[in-house]
Amino acid sequence: MNQRRLNSMQCALLVALPAALACPPLLAAPSTPGTAVAAIFSRYDSTTTPGCSVAVVDHGKVVLKKSYGMADISLGVPMTSSHSMWVPYSEARVFVALAVAMLARDGRILLDDPVRKHVSDVPAYAGSVTLRNLLHHTSGLADYGVLAGPGFELGDRLSEDEFFRSLARWGRLGYQPGQGRMYSNTDYAMLKILVERVAGVSLHEFLEGRLFQPLGMASTHIGFNQADTRPQHALFQEKTDTGYRRLLRYRTSPVSGISVTTSLDDLIRWDAALRDPARGLSSMLAQVEAGAPPQEPGTTGQDFAFGVHRRTHRGLPLVAYHGVGEYVYLVQVPGQELSVATLCNAYAGMESFGPDVAQLYANSTATAAVAPGTPSVIPKPRAPLETPPSALVRYPGAYRSADGKLVLDVGLIDGALAITPRGAGPDVPALKPVAEHEFEAMVSGLLHAFIFAPDGDGMNLAIREVASNEAAAPPLQRRADWKPDAAATRGYAGVYVGDDVEVTLHVRVEDGRVLMASRGFAESPLVPLDTADRFRLPDLYSATFERDDSGRVIAIVLDATRVNGMRFTRR
Repeated sequence: MNQRRLNSMQCALLVALPAALACPPLLAAPSTPGTAVAAIFSRYDSTTTPGCSVAVVDHGKVVLKKSYGMADISLGVPMTSSHSMWVPYSEARVFVALAVAMLARDGRILLDDPVRKHVSDVPAYAGSVTLRNLLHHTSGLADYGVLAGPGFELGDRLSEDEFFRSLARWGRLGYQPGQGRMYSNTDYAMLKILVERVAGVSLHEFLEGRLFQPLGMASTHIGFNQADTRPQHALFQEKTDTGYRRLLRYRTSPVSGISVTTSLDDLIRWDAALRDPARGLSSMLAQVEAGAPPQEPGTTGQDFAFGVHRRTHRGLPLVAYHGVGEYVYLVQVPGQELSVATLCNAYAGMESFGPDVAQLYANSTATAAVAPGTPSVIPKPRAPLETPPSALVRYPGAYRSADGKLVLDVGLIDGALAITPRGAGPDVPALKPVAEHEFEAMVSGLLHAFIFAPDGDGMNLAIREVASNEAAAPPLQRRADWKPDAAATRGYAGVYVGDDVEVTLHVRVEDGRVLMASRGFAESPLVPLDTADRFRLPDLYSATFERDDSGRVIAIVLDATRVNGMRFTRR
């Protein structure tokens, strides 16, 4: 999963969802916002779909609480606000951060302590990594899930011994602590271990006594195992070609996915506790958030820390609680006593449900104030310019992000530019020219600007959502595909063993296709990128075949956004 915020265009083009689950359209604010909430959740308002629950809290009063769809499709159990649901993986790391903050408040740790002071298993090369580095993803520690190789799922079993052995074998930091920023699951796995070592109990036991029980959050549990039978729990669902199936990956593991489960009723209590100065939760979060580096150039430095984001949604400022997958389970509107809690036992739509509902209520008379700059209507497309097809021939080609994970094919079809993403996501037909090098089109109901920029003989492309003026995709550059010939591909076949990771890759060639497999990673074709011997895998990685002076392939190097330089020697 990439760590970049996925907004409307990215959701449409990057998230691997069927077209039927593409991002929802922007809804115009009605006179009564409650009448539009059902439309927002319409995809789950059925006896044949997973379900959702949503609550709106205005000045401490619950002004809306609704549930849609099913907690259990096969048994015909409707969703309710008391059903607990999984908050996936990194999405609820705020609870881990709070546990660290509580230990710091107790004087048992300091945030600037080296983690090795409390967890002796930490490799010596990471001796200068502090707890604050882990909280802010500035440690330089490689992501243990990436080191496990293609096919590893965060719900897979992984012991603490395997975790530390993997880090020790890797043997290096990506950068000096505090000198860079890289999202890494290792950081919060390490914090979980630290809390348990210092407190002497499990993370759940620690938080249950200090947080969940005092707040009455009886449905909230950390380390939930889907093999356990718990009353009122709605198992997570994933979309299939014929319907839905239960997702059984979230299970107890010493270090992998934190697996927080909670209910909508508990989230209402959680929101009230966060807003209550007497509880001190917000002040503790501010303490551990202090010094967080900017997520991107030009930001304030406080837009991300441990699953708490400062962001805007179509002009509305929000504090949003979620992780890299954008399962937004709680949003709060700064300057207003307005909060929206949302839970679904499925992923699709969670990136926008809460923010969309918050905007409906912020733009209505249900609250006393409307956030400055909040748009009350959908932006209108600009008038198109008359542009002959001959003026458009300079734009077509394959546009790629720097990491090669997003590739858009821009073509000229019936006299207009059209975009076809490689992989998941809808096509974008008939871009309308509105200024020199600038075009507009609706994507999943939202108006987007497509801005081309000539660069010598090349061409760059920026995509922005018009309402928020936020980047909707990473910068793209036109680069032609590399087309390997038969002689080149024949040399790739072989078995490759990890130099610094416990992974073996198997590569074969069939009908000109290069296929790769490893343990847990089903054989999949590699997609050529724009330079010789470089390919893209179906998940996080790109693969580069390394040759010796004679031209013989001797190794594969895998790179990912979280770890670079994983070398595998040909056996």
